[in-house]
This record gives sequence, C-alpha cells and structure tokens, in this order.
Amino acid sequence: MTKYEALLKQGRCLCRQALEQLNFDCCATRVGPVGGLISSRASPEKNVGRWASTATSTATELRPQCSYDDTTTVKTTHALYADRSQQDDIEQTSAREHVVLSVSGMTCTGCSKKFMNVLNRTPGISSPQVTFVSGSAEFDVDTSVVGEFDATLSRIEKETGFRCSRIVDEYHELCVLMSASSVNCLENSNMPGLVSVTKRKDQTYRITFNPRIVGARSLLPPDARLASPEQNAVSTDEKRRLTRAALNTALAASLTIPVVVLEWSNNPIPHTTRSIVTLVLATLVQGIAVPEFYIGAMKSLVYSRVVEMDMLVVISITAAYVYSVVAFGLTEAGVDLEQKSIFETSTLLITLVLLGRLMAAWARMRAISAVSPRSLQVETALLLSPTGETAKVDARLLEFEDCISVPPHSRIVTDGKVISGSSAVDESMLTGESIPVGKEVGSEIIAGTMNGDGTLQVRITRLPAGNSITEIANLVEKAVAARPRVQELADKVASWFITAVVGIAVVVFCIWIAVAITLRNRSGGGAVGVAITYAIAVLAISCPCALGLAVPMVLVIAGGVAARAGLVIKAADAIERAPQVTDVVFDKTGTLTESDLRVVQETVLPTDTLREKDILSLCKAIVEGNEHPVSTAISSHLASQPLPANTHLQNVTSVPGAGITAQYNSSAIKAGNPYWLNLATHPEILSFFHRALTVLCVTVDDRLVLIYGLKSTLRPNAAALVAELHHRGITCHIVSGDNAAVVQDVTRTLDIPNVCVLARSSPAEKQQYVQRIQGLSLDTNGRAKIKKAKRCVLFLGDGTNDAIAIAQADIGMQMGSASDVTGAVADVVLLSQDLKGLLGFLDLSRAAVTRIRFNFIWSGIYNIFAILLASGAFVKVRIPAAYAGLGEIVSVGPVVLGAMSLMWVRKRTG
Repeated sequence: MTKYEALLKQGRCLCRQALEQLNFDCCATRVGPVGGLISSRASPEKNVGRWASTATSTATELRPQCSYDDTTTVKTTHALYADRSQQDDIEQTSAREHVVLSVSGMTCTGCSKKFMNVLNRTPGISSPQVTFVSGSAEFDVDTSVVGEFDATLSRIEKETGFRCSRIVDEYHELCVLMSASSVNCLENSNMPGLVSVTKRKDQTYRITFNPRIVGARSLLPPDARLASPEQNAVSTDEKRRLTRAALNTALAASLTIPVVVLEWSNNPIPHTTRSIVTLVLATLVQGIAVPEFYIGAMKSLVYSRVVEMDMLVVISITAAYVYSVVAFGLTEAGVDLEQKSIFETSTLLITLVLLGRLMAAWARMRAISAVSPRSLQVETALLLSPTGETAKVDARLLEFEDCISVPPHSRIVTDGKVISGSSAVDESMLTGESIPVGKEVGSEIIAGTMNGDGTLQVRITRLPAGNSITEIANLVEKAVAARPRVQELADKVASWFITAVVGIAVVVFCIWIAVAITLRNRSGGGAVGVAITYAIAVLAISCPCALGLAVPMVLVIAGGVAARAGLVIKAADAIERAPQVTDVVFDKTGTLTESDLRVVQETVLPTDTLREKDILSLCKAIVEGNEHPVSTAISSHLASQPLPANTHLQNVTSVPGAGITAQYNSSAIKAGNPYWLNLATHPEILSFFHRALTVLCVTVDDRLVLIYGLKSTLRPNAAALVAELHHRGITCHIVSGDNAAVVQDVTRTLDIPNVCVLARSSPAEKQQYVQRIQGLSLDTNGRAKIKKAKRCVLFLGDGTNDAIAIAQADIGMQMGSASDVTGAVADVVLLSQDLKGLLGFLDLSRAAVTRIRFNFIWSGIYNIFAILLASGAFVKVRIPAAYAGLGEIVSVGPVVLGAMSLMWVRKRTG
C-alpha cells in the first residue's frame, strides 16, 4: 500500500501502473479465453482531438469480441500508444490539481498584482487568481513539474513576503494542544483518514484528516485538547498581523514623540546631545521600517518586477533619513547648513504611515466580518448520546451521523434533518424570509438559522467546516475575485500611478532647487535641503490604495450584505451590469407562480389491457423523482392513493421542456405536454385548455390513457413586482412551456402585453427569445452575432428547464435553496421564494455602483489636491513632509466608510 500511496501523491494512474507491471496492453491483439473489450479507433488524429477537446465524449468505442483481424488498426493503435509522449497523456491530467491558499498580508491590489506575477513566473502553475480582500489565491498545479508542493509553497512565500497556508476542501483541520509523545503515537498509529500532523508553535499542532473516513473525536489522544476557535480560524494570520502592526505602530510612536519634542521645542539640551539622541531614535524607527516597508518593496522589485506602494514610502523615508544623517555629519564637522537634519520627518512619516495602514486594515477587517455569513456559525453543540443524554462539545468535534439537540431560541449549529420534535425556525438571516418556517420530523434545517419555541433533535448531514454557511461564504469570497471592466480600468491607472508620482517628485525637486536658488537666494546645499522636503512630501502623500480598494472593497461588502438578505452573488460583475438592466424575463412555472401546483382535474382512459389503477401506477412511477413542478405535484397527488408498488420502468429519460419517456415491458410510456405528444387537438384535452389549466398527458404506445389538469397560483407579490419594474422603465417578459391559455391568464393579471409573452417554448426557444431581446441574431453556423442596439437582459427562473436561458442572459438569476447554491448556473441565486429579492438585488447593485464611482472620484480628487499641496503649488499653503504620512488615513478612510454604508441598504434587500 505504501507504493500505491506514493503513486497517488504523485497523481499517477493506479490502473495504468498495474497494467504495465503485468505487461498487459489493452490496445494489443491479445485476448483472454473468454474474449474481452477492445478499442476501435478510426484514426489516431481524430481520437487525440477528442481527448483534448472534451471530457464528456468517449474517446473509444468498446465492444465485446473474441478475435481481432484488422492488423492495420492494430498497428495504428500501437503507433498511438508508442508515441504517447507527444500527445496529451492522461497522467498529465491526473497530475494536475487545484490549489487554494489562504494568504496573509495583502493590503491592496498592488499586493495581489505582486502575488500574481510570482505565480505566473513559477513553473508548473497555471490559471492563477488572487483576491486581496478575502486574502485568498487559487491556481492549478502540475505536480509532474513542481514535484513536492511544499517546496513550491515555500518559494512563493519567500518571493512574495506573504504567509500562505493551503486549504483543502475535502480535508478538515483541527488545531490541538498535545505533547510530543502523543504526536508520535498519533503519527505511528496509521489511522485511516489521518492525512498529516504538523507543528505550529510550542505544543500546538494542526491535524489534517478526512472526515468521511475518521471522526474528529476519534483522532484526539487522551491528553489532547482543542486550541481556542480563534487559533483555528482562517483569519488567524490576519489578526496576528494586525496585532503585530499595532505593536510596531505603538513602538514607532514611542520613539518618534521624543524626536519631535527635541526638534520642535525650545529646550536647554545642547545641540550636539540633541542631535545624537534624535539620530539614535530615528535609526531605531528606521529599523522598524525595514520589515514593514523595505523587505516587501525590494522583493516586489526583484521577484515580481513590480514597483508597489511600499516603494514610494521607502524612497521618502530613505531620502529624509539619509539627508538627515549627511546633514548631521556635516554639522558636527563644522559646516554651516541652511537646512539642518530632518529626523522628525523620517520618523513621523514611518509612524503615520503605519498608523494609517493599521486603521485601514482594522476598518476593512471589521467591515468584512460584519457582513460575513461565517459570523452565524455556532461554536458549541449539544451532542445526544444513545441514552438520550446531552453533552456540550465543541462544534469542530462533530462527526457525520451524530445527533444533536437544538434548544429553543438557539442558533442551529449545522445542516441536518429533524428526527424528533417540531418548531418554527427563523431563516431570515440566510433567506431573507421574515416568516418562521415550520419544521417537523423529516424536515431539513440550515446552519446559522434560529430555532423557535420548540426543541429539535437533529441528525447532522454536513459538518460545520462544510455546511451551508461555509458554502455561501466561500461563494461570496470567490465572487470578489471576478474582475469587472471598471476594475480593469482601475488596475491600468494604478499600474502607471507610482511611475507618474516618482516622475512628479523629480520634477518638483528640480523646480524647487531652481526656485530656491533664483528667487530665495539659497546656496546649493540649502536649495537641495528645501527641495528634498517637497519631493518627500509628494512621494509620501500619494496613495494608490484608495484606487485599489475602490472596487473590491465595495464588492465584498455588497456580497456579504446580499448573502444576509438571501441573495448569493456568484458573479460579482453582475453587480456592475444590474443598473443597466432594460428587460426582465420571467419563467412562469415556479417563478411567478407558486412552485406547488394543485391537481384540479383527472381523467383516466382505461384500455382493454390496462385498468385505472395500472395507469395511475405507471404515472406515479414515471413522475417519481423528477423535480419539475408538474411532476412533483402529480407525485404528491398520487402518494396518498393505494396503488400497486411493483411497477418497474426501464430507460427513464427526461426530455427538457417536453416530458419523460420510459419502457414498461414492451410498451413505450410517455408523460408530457400535449403538444409534444401531438395531442393538442384531442377533444378531451381541449376542455382542459378552455379552463386555462396546465395539462400533462400520459400515453402508452402513443395511446392517450391519462390526463391531468393542474392549476397554479400567482405569488402574492408578483403583481407588485411587475408594476414596480414597469415604474422603473424596465420591460417585463414571460416565457413558459405551458399552453397559451394558461400563460395569457397570468399575463392579464400582471398587465404584461402579448408581444412580451412566449408560450409553449422549449429550453432552446427560451434562449433564442433572450437573444432576440439582447439584439443578437444567429449566423449560418448557429453562433450569435451582435447587432447595434443591445439591451441588458435579466432572466429569473427556477433552473428546471431554463438553465441555458439563464446562462444566455446578461444576468442570470435562479430561485433555489441553500443546497442548490453550488450547482446553480446562475450569476445570482435567490434563496427565498420572495420575488422582492429581485428588487433588492437591483437596489443593492445600484448603490454599489454609485459607491464605486464615488471611490474613483474621491481617489482622483485626493491625489490631485494632495500632490498640489505637498509640492507647494499653492505657495503659502502646503503639507509639510512630516505630516504627509497622514495621507493613508485621509485617502482610504472615505473608501472604507463608503463601502460600509452599503449595510444600510440591507433594509431594502431584506
């Protein structure tokens, strides 16, 4: 097993390795005594293309055969096998894995750009994506190139200067306090499911394990205990970095204050003593700046080839410090200088920049944590024993199939299914629904929701590290990684910002030398001393951080606010497009109407061979398990009837937008809409149409045997929603696979004109309808081509038969539940069944785009006026170099506050 475990770690194919060791070639002519499965390839080029192009098509056609006589194909097959080094080897795919990192230390888009450059230059890494706001990075790794990933991770940390830790979704981690002897026992136990035990600090160890194989409680040695939850959180490094920054800021301030007092006050201390003390203190402050600014700036320049914000600070404080040291030496040597040493400038710059970054990081972290769904996660649970007794345990120690007790008015720990008790659960914090939802035996409950008056006993189905809260939070954080067009503009401006500022500083330096010499009659040394203070001020006060934070800060707050209101934004660029929406296309069934249809009419047409109960039994069997609202309604209708349970169908196939086909003995069974079955003119069915009913027919060998008429009811706020959209100048449309009479009944109620309605539509026709609204048409190859007049379309459906229409729309929105979030194809998932979530999304998006525009305007105004004030353009009014470090606070503060103000929009979205 050790050998195979090593192969797995390398991403090697175990099946291929075993076949090669047995000298077995599946492509050779050797056949076992009973015959076997051989591959038939028309040509190697065709199959190689098929392997490379898609993972869903089959590259070989397998068939049973006892002999093989086509020697030409055999030779071709051997040539393909022998020349596999020049083709896409299947092992290359298996050796590629997706890596997600938690990154600590990134503060702006410059940091993410630096990290991205390092990843792009690292061999074996492809498709990198970095998000500084959530502190994450993800990419694909070719393990056949990089070998041991730990070495690559160390290289990434060294070149970026950021601390990284890998996040593995299928594995869970526990931070445990235990002795070295317990660690040795655990490592030598060969316990199935145990992945690794790594030391963090002192007696704290991180245990990585597979919870599907071994439970958390089974892993802990007797003398071990869990570290505090804070030490096990993903944000641990960020909090530790914030604490370190606070200490460095306090230390720098304690050293800077004496320098400022000595330099700016009238005191009896001799000049030489005062100069030596300020030199020593300024040097100590400069030492604090080395790990904070110098190392990061130099690593960015050397490894990433990026001149980042830290470089502006480094140039500023280095110029001030070096000039002061030179001035101190010349003064002590007896040279009289017009501009004395300016140690207070270098120390104040460092202290104020540190303070500004500390405040910005703290505000950013508080803003993100305030709206993060992770704050809903409960840390403890009441574990039920087989005897019915409860014990309070850390939620991290829960295992699959554990049973927990949820007391009244307490938050639910994790996802599960109720096995005893009943209660009403408030799910507003995740779905936005204000009315509590009744829960009884068999009901599913969601982590983070609030239990009502009753006590529930729950069997957990998902662990806290992988429940709905974690899933939604991950999606929100991943959405921030999207790069809207406005972010591309911000990045382009930021990429030239630092170069432009350095150029401006050089120009300011030269101008002030000329001014000092010609207009102020200063000597050369005095002119340099004056000019350098202006240049330092320009460099220090310029701040591209506001520009870098303008978009991602708003997106992360908007995503968190939306998640708390029952809207999961999976594609952040949907926020940018939402204010431009001109048309909203609704799917009817399950979207504008309640998802629960009612059977109001049933007509059974028995035959000579099929009795009524046999027909109903066939219908129950064919619709059972299908998630379409019509199938669900009929299945529920038939569930209470005593029908034969031995009806077994074969080859059950769902035809999107049409119905279901199956085989029963030798008969073909079909259930679907009458148009698909060519029964629209049948006399029995016409009576159903006249009543505006949704119709489902069942045929046996194309003979009509059963008709169902179903009635749907409009959602309570559907009319108000459509009226509000019309008031905003947005055109509303309805598409449905239902018959025209049913659809027209809905459109009359909602006041939607017939030209904006499409009935009896298949999924492909729904997509084409969206394309027509967008101003797209199809060329001869079936590809969309853009016309001049393009409209922005939002499609809202339930994802049943409208997935391709949702994908086609500029913004796809799907109504679903917490369990549907990951698999949904939509840009936005509406967790509640309340249509006002659509208006909430539009309002939130408009507010977010407004704040992004404000951030850009503020960043531009700040930098223009700050540079003018620092450069002395206003002559009598200027910002001294010593105070230029305050620019970080003044620049970033309004951006963070503006993003945080999105939390006030929650009242409209909730």
